[in-house]
Amino acid sequence: MSNYARIKNNVAVDVSAAPASQFHPTIAAEFEAVPDEVQRGWQRAEDGIWSAPPEVVPEAPEPERPRVGPVEFKLLFTSPERLKLKELRSTDPAINDFFEIIEDPRLQYVDLALASTQQGVEHSLNLLVEAGIVDEGNVATRREQILSGNLL
Repeated sequence: MSNYARIKNNVAVDVSAAPASQFHPTIAAEFEAVPDEVQRGWQRAEDGIWSAPPEVVPEAPEPERPRVGPVEFKLLFTSPERLKLKELRSTDPAINDFFEIIEDPRLQYVDLALASTQQGVEHSLNLLVEAGIVDEGNVATRREQILSGNLL
């Protein structure tokens, strides 16, 4: 055997072919001979058999959250929808607050996956249905178009 490992709690924490030349003598003294295939992270069972740790499967990256600039967000609504929402801002504090945030010059982008954005879009669409601008049967389609960031 030409492989040595420093073992803590039955796990090879350091592996080297020449620990005396790579580690301080105090640490090098902790190394013991192990089979050549043993690598860092391998575990030694009670019966002395070494095994590789289970393969770590990386988590799938979180999908990219759809986001658009504030002007592009407004353009996700049709012209009649925008005009009606602008009119309704004077009588609906929730829609006014929503669009004040969208128009804040510090806002760099609108996160379409954010719950508050989705609630603002939902409220906007409800108002547009009540005003007869959006057909009630078309709300789900409009919601999907807006929250996916697809311009009309």
